[in-house]
Formats: sequence, C-alpha cells, structure tokens
Amino acid sequence: MKAGAKPTSKAKVAPKAPSPEPPPKVELEKLSVFDAETNLNFVEDEDWAALGVSEQNSDAAKKVLEAILILMGDPDTTWENAANALQKPEALVQEIRALGPLGSNELQMQQASLVLGTADLNSLSKVKGALPPAAPKAAKAKAKAEAKEVKPIPGAAAAIALAQLLESYMATERKGQRISHMWPMMCYNKIHLSMQQAFYAQQHVCLVCCSPLATEAALLYCKLSGCVIFNLQELQVKINLSKSMTVEAVRTALGSILKSSMSQGLRLVLLLGSSPPNLRRLCDASQVPMDAFDFEKLPEVAQSLGITYKAGFHLVLLTEMSKQKAEKNLPQVVPAIDDMAVMVVHNASLPTASQLEEANNAPRQSLRGALQLLAAAPNVKPEEPAETTADDEADINAVDFEYVESFGSDWEERWALGPAVQDENGKEIKTGLINAKLVKYPSNPKDAKNCLQLMGGAANAPCTGIWTSFKPLIRPTEVEFEFTVNGKVDMPNACLVFTEQLFEGALPDCKVGVQFTVRGGMQLCGGGGNLVRISNDGKIQNDKWSKVLMKIDWADKVCVAQVDTRGKGYAPAIQTVPFRDPSCMGFSALFIYNTDPQATCWFSSLRIKQSQADMVLTDTEALAARRDLADRLKQREYQMAVDADMEVGMKMGAIKSTTCHGMNLAMEQAANNSSHAMG
Repeated sequence: MKAGAKPTSKAKVAPKAPSPEPPPKVELEKLSVFDAETNLNFVEDEDWAALGVSEQNSDAAKKVLEAILILMGDPDTTWENAANALQKPEALVQEIRALGPLGSNELQMQQASLVLGTADLNSLSKVKGALPPAAPKAAKAKAKAEAKEVKPIPGAAAAIALAQLLESYMATERKGQRISHMWPMMCYNKIHLSMQQAFYAQQHVCLVCCSPLATEAALLYCKLSGCVIFNLQELQVKINLSKSMTVEAVRTALGSILKSSMSQGLRLVLLLGSSPPNLRRLCDASQVPMDAFDFEKLPEVAQSLGITYKAGFHLVLLTEMSKQKAEKNLPQVVPAIDDMAVMVVHNASLPTASQLEEANNAPRQSLRGALQLLAAAPNVKPEEPAETTADDEADINAVDFEYVESFGSDWEERWALGPAVQDENGKEIKTGLINAKLVKYPSNPKDAKNCLQLMGGAANAPCTGIWTSFKPLIRPTEVEFEFTVNGKVDMPNACLVFTEQLFEGALPDCKVGVQFTVRGGMQLCGGGGNLVRISNDGKIQNDKWSKVLMKIDWADKVCVAQVDTRGKGYAPAIQTVPFRDPSCMGFSALFIYNTDPQATCWFSSLRIKQSQADMVLTDTEALAARRDLADRLKQREYQMAVDADMEVGMKMGAIKSTTCHGMNLAMEQAANNSSHAMG
C-alpha cells in the first residue's frame, strides 16, 4: 500500500456499554409531627433491636441515629451510645416526645440536618414494606403481603421512622402558640416542650411549683438543660434576714447576670423561693430595666444596657407556692407577668426523689439528661390542686440563715426606734425620754465591751425601744444574746420579744411567740401570759454580762432557755415554755425595750439562727429527766417540811403514836372514853 493511502476497511470497535443509571433517590413520605411520632409506636421490638446491632447497610442508620442524638443535645453522638439508647426503645421514644418539634435550638437543627443530608436513605428504602406509612394498620398488612417477596433489611423500619420524624421536626415552623393567661396545670414531662413553645411565642416563663419536690424537680431540669441559675431567694435572705447585703448590691449582681445571659443568648432562671421578693423594687433603668421582663422589648433593653442582644435569651421565674397564693401575690411583685406564660407544675406528675438523685449524680449532664429525667416521670392527666390551708398560705422562710448583730456604727441601718410612741395612758412619750446609743460599758476595763445602750422606758408600755423586721416570716431555731441591766426589780426590763405581726398599739394583737424579760430574775412569758422563771446559775449582777441561749421547737411551739451569768458555760435547762400565742406561725419583728422610766439595759451581741437540722429539739428526754428531778426535789423539800411539822406535833403528844398499840394520844383518849361509856 502506498504511503498515505487510505485503508480499504475500518477496524471494528466494540460498542460502549451504557453507563448504569443511579438508583432514583427515594423521597420519604412527608408526615406530620403527629403521624411521625405515632409511627414510632408501631415499630416492632425486633426492628429496634436489629437497628442497634446490624452491620449490614448500617452507615445510613448511623447517620440517622447521630442526627437524633444531636437534636436531643447529647454530646456523645457515637454509634456505641446510640446502640445503648436502643436497648430501651420505649424510653428513647419518651425522650423524643419530651423534646418535641420545638425542643432543639437552631444550631442543633442545622447540625442534625447536615448529618441527615449525608445519609444514604436509599439503602434503607430499597425494600418494599420497610417504610411504616401514616396508616399503621395498612402498613402492617402491606408489610406482611410483601414480606414473602423480599427479605427486609434489619432495622430499616426503625431507622426510616426516625428519619421521617427528623424531617417532620425540621419542617415545623419555628413559631410557638402563646400560652393563655389561665395559668394551666402542666405535667412535669411537658416542661421542655412548653417552655420552648413559650420561647418561640415570645413569652417569658413563670413556673409555679406547689411543693418542695416540684421545685427540686424543676430546678434539676433547668440545671441539666444548661440554664443559667441565679438564686434571688438567697440574696433576699441576705437583705432581709441575715442583713448582710444591701439592696443596691443585689441589684448590681442581678444586672450583671442579666447582661451576661442576654449577650450570650442563654436561658436565665431566677429562683424566687416561697416568698418572692418585689422585683419591681429591684428594677433600675441602668442595671435591671423593668422592660427586661417583657420578651418583646428585649432588643430595646439590650440597646439601653449597651450590649448586643443575642437570640436565645429567655427569662424563667421559678417559685414555690400554691396556685391560689401565686395568683394573689405574683402580680404584685413581678413586672409584665400578664405577658408571661405562667404554668403550675402538677405534683402527681413528678419523678420520685430517688430518680432525681440519680439524674443529679449522672456523670454527664446535658439536654439529653434532662429529657431522660422528664421521660422517667409518670404521664398523668393534670388536675386542679386542692384549696390550701391558712398555714400553707403563710410566707415562711425555708432557707437556713444566721443573723449576727454586734451593734456597730451601722446599727441604725438595721434597727429603728419605737414603734410605740405613747405611754399606757395614751399620752405621747416625750422626746429624749427613751434613747439608744453606742457606748463602751461597764467602766471596768476588764469587762468593758462596745454595746448598744437603751436608756429609759414607759411604765407598762411595750415596744418603745428599738425594733427590726424580717421578711418573709422566720422560724429561728436558736436565739442567743449577751446583756446586762439596771432598774427596778418590780417592772419588766430588758424585754426581748418576737412577734408574727407588727406592733399597732397592743402587744397581744401581734401574736407574740417568744417573750423574754427581766423582772427580779430572767423569765419567759408563756401561754396565757404566765411568767416562768428561767433556772440560772446565779443572780443578775450590775455591770456583769449575762448570756442567754433560747432554743425553739416549731413542731410543738415551745422554747427552752439557758443562761450563763458567771462566764462558765450555760446552766442546764429544766423545762420547756410554750409560746405566749400558740397561733403564731413565724416571726416578722423583734422588739427590745424597757418598761421602767429609770431603767437602762445594754446589749453587746445578738445572734438569730434558723436551721432545718434543728427544727425539732433533740434533748426533750433530758429535759423531761431534769424536770422530773426538779419535781422530786421539790417534793422532797415539801416532805421534809411536813416531817418537821409532824415532829413538833409529836413532841406535844397530840400526834405521836405509842409503842404498845400504835395509836397516837388523841386516838387512845377517844378509845378510853368509849370504853368508859360502854362500862
């Protein structure tokens, strides 16, 4: 063939095989949240079990389970953790229900969506009958008919049911429905769902807990779910009870935590306790604006505070009181409460104390841990709580505290003069007749102490000296003070009185609990106004300090007092003294005064302590033994006096018996006279 000549025939080329078409992407049936959650109930136990152990086509299942764990806020999204969760599928389903479609934040939704988007759901959906549609009965019938044709992939039904649930959650509009102002009862396992609903409806939340267990359960949920906790109840105790903190200091602390939470987009929980402080008084335009309690005004609040507002901030108030009491008191102390979602936690729906302890001691605390706690609680139908009693309605402090008063230069910040300004005849007490000031007493350098001197009084007129108040009512278990006094012994002086109500003219109307006084000796005024002398180790001496320790039992409403007048320790107590007014529920005021115009008393220290561990006296047996011993001693002294009188009579021959017949002289004479008459 010549060069450049064309070939006479073409070489045969094998036809190119057509490239295989990728399997069509299977679109999962779009279900509503209700249908998707319902479908979880119809996944067979063997499917749940297979999903946790299957190695065939498990990549897609792993992605689905990882997305579920992300959505529930579990920091551990490994396959091992997912497989462990599948060992208790019923509990897992309850956790998902407690989460709800609005239960995850935007970041969790984005991360879960990315993971689910990389899952090859085709590998799970190839097989007919693997997908449980919305109609459960039809699904079962269809699956049975097609099971003969194709063997389903192990665990596929469970994985796709979870994938459908994820997609239904992601498709849900992030807009909550406003919770009405009717203050509905709420099951404990609905806390997360309801709070998220309120958040997306732009409502702050107020949780009303009707029992200490409900408060503990709600607080633990908040801790587990990552809320910022600010204990306003403890600070209120420091302001009004231990008196160790100023209102301005509390306002500053609250403003700081408010700014931090708003700028980070965190949920802030304010613990209000059983007697909520007046939040309106704590508000301040530069630190705690009142508009911060109105969700819709948060952007303007952040601008006024000079911070950048981050979406996600949510304010939650947590208080412990009955529904009736909450409806009465909260509107008076909480700004913008009419715009909040106020919900009452149903007591019958709470987890047990052991479940709370187990959740609190869990090694890993997260939103998933909170959901597990909610899922463990019983699912009951909320019912309206029963009406509360008067005792339940009283504002009584439940926090341990200790108020120590050393009467320093700032004593007037905690104490006021009076409040009584009239004598027993209704005449106004002259200015300067009664005065209080700081001194160093006595003149003897060995015994001298800085103290408060209360000079003067008004005859038979109570509450004319100094006084301080407590809010809420306190139930102290110990009261200790050191004092000395000069004055007449026939008039009550150095009176120290605890009352439930403030003085308005008559002391008995104040519901007096414990009343200490000096009248010749130290005494307590018990029930009915009877004075009971305190057994002490010596008489009160001028210019010598005496210490008094009173222990109070609130179960029986009695007081036990001990004194130390020699500096050698407290003398043993011998008896309990009942409250002057047994209806006294707690103390709101303490009065110190004299009733002798010429009297003077000095107080160097005062300590008031409330401790839950000391609510009931533990030495009642010892008190009973000492009281019995004292009674026997009194009986012995009485018998000795009788015996002495008898001895005098015996010497006179009128009582002493003869040794021969056992009759005394009078009896013998009577017998002789009778014999003579018969003769």
